[in-house]
Amino acid sequence: MTVGLGCDLGGGGSGDATVAGQVLNAASDPVVGAQVVIQFTDDAGEQVEETATTDSTGRFNERIDIGDPTEVVITVSKKGVDAQQTRQASPDAGASDLSFTLEIGGEENREPGRPTDIVLQDQSASSIRVQESGGTSIARLTFQVVDSTGKAIEADQAVDVDFRFGQRPEGASLTPSTVETNGQGQATVNVSSGKEAGVIQVVAQTERPDETTFQSKPVGLSIHGGLPNKCHFSLAPERTNFPGFENPGVTTPVQVFVGDKYGNPVVPGTSVSFSTNAGLIGGSVQTDDQGQGSVTLTSANPLPLDGVATVQASTVGTDDVNTIVDPDNCPDPAETGNENTIVETIPVVFSGRPEVKVDPMKIEPSPTDLPQTYELTVQDVQNKNPLAPGTSIQVTAEGTNVKAVGSTAVTLGDTALKDENGDGYGKEDIQNREDLTLFTFRVVKDVEGKDNPEPPEVRAVTITVDGPNGSVETVLTQSSPKTNSSLQSLTPTQGATVHRAASGGVVVRAPQE
Repeated sequence: MTVGLGCDLGGGGSGDATVAGQVLNAASDPVVGAQVVIQFTDDAGEQVEETATTDSTGRFNERIDIGDPTEVVITVSKKGVDAQQTRQASPDAGASDLSFTLEIGGEENREPGRPTDIVLQDQSASSIRVQESGGTSIARLTFQVVDSTGKAIEADQAVDVDFRFGQRPEGASLTPSTVETNGQGQATVNVSSGKEAGVIQVVAQTERPDETTFQSKPVGLSIHGGLPNKCHFSLAPERTNFPGFENPGVTTPVQVFVGDKYGNPVVPGTSVSFSTNAGLIGGSVQTDDQGQGSVTLTSANPLPLDGVATVQASTVGTDDVNTIVDPDNCPDPAETGNENTIVETIPVVFSGRPEVKVDPMKIEPSPTDLPQTYELTVQDVQNKNPLAPGTSIQVTAEGTNVKAVGSTAVTLGDTALKDENGDGYGKEDIQNREDLTLFTFRVVKDVEGKDNPEPPEVRAVTITVDGPNGSVETVLTQSSPKTNSSLQSLTPTQGATVHRAASGGVVVRAPQE
């Protein structure tokens, strides 16, 4: 058919114009390999004919040499069917994208028995393991080519099915890459993993009788990691210090992270077992698709003698449990005697109720005695260990033209331990004890209170400790008691006990529940 003059075909440079477009069939699919003939009269009056062929997307793009606006006839054809358009071409015009439809690939290609669709018929596994992991590293995918009624094509309509990846991790492969369908319209491909975990997408594609291509929906397949590796085995509590020394039933999660020798998460369902020398802990957990799992540590008897307990996790790896991609990142080999067994041990502090020690225990109210410095110790009663993270320490000074400065608003972080001597964990292995237990504050003249002419006078200093381990408050006043019987007035916390320290300070302990 011929279409009358329309928009200009655009120029690609001085003295030439570009003729571009796409050829589709009756089903609006691209026509591959259609012949394109472009006819026009050049500036010398000679008849010129240029030819082109459509690519895999049904597109063509051809430059013609003209100097002035020229009428161009474009004819596309395939399998004896053609379509034609006439356009004005000009070197100065913007490019136009033509569209042609050939009446092929319609109902004649959707008759029963002719291939129209390709579907996944069977998948041997939804996930495989990386190579050399000891598990299955190959999956079989079977596709079926069907006609317009959904029935498998027969042997006389057999087609070649090409397989390709939509996406893949490094090293994954498809074998074979092309398969001819059998008498049931089936074509099978084997998907092999590489040495990296990740997600695979496989696409099968083939051609209809008119050589138009069609393809299956992408088929997903997961590649999981191998068996556990010592260098990629980690254990961590949600908090290293939790208030479990006196109160049974207090819990804290313990999480495990398990990877293979390539640093990929191990295959889901890898079992990790746990044990502890204090309290109770979940016996085992199976890892998820990220190589992670969690159990609960519960405070109960027996209690750790010095407040520091240990939790141990173990699993089974491969014969080359110490082998990883970069050995420099794993300086500590497995030392279990059985190289297949992987063990990790971590410390957990069971802390008790809080006690506050302040020195000196009395206030000097006279302005000539300011500033006055106080040493403050905050720790648990039973083992003198740091309190749990999140504990807040507040210090305020009351009086006239005075204030407290220094460690007056502190929130404790978690306790850090390191087995320096390789003899197991104990309270001596706490790395940040002083940062979490020893503090200094001063009571000074408030220089911001210049409008008040009265001299500085301190009437009380209040120290408040509140957190997961409990709460206790200490109040120092001008008339500090001189005997043990009157020391109780130093704290308004009901049930708290007060003791005089050998240094002359005072120790206030939170009440027992």
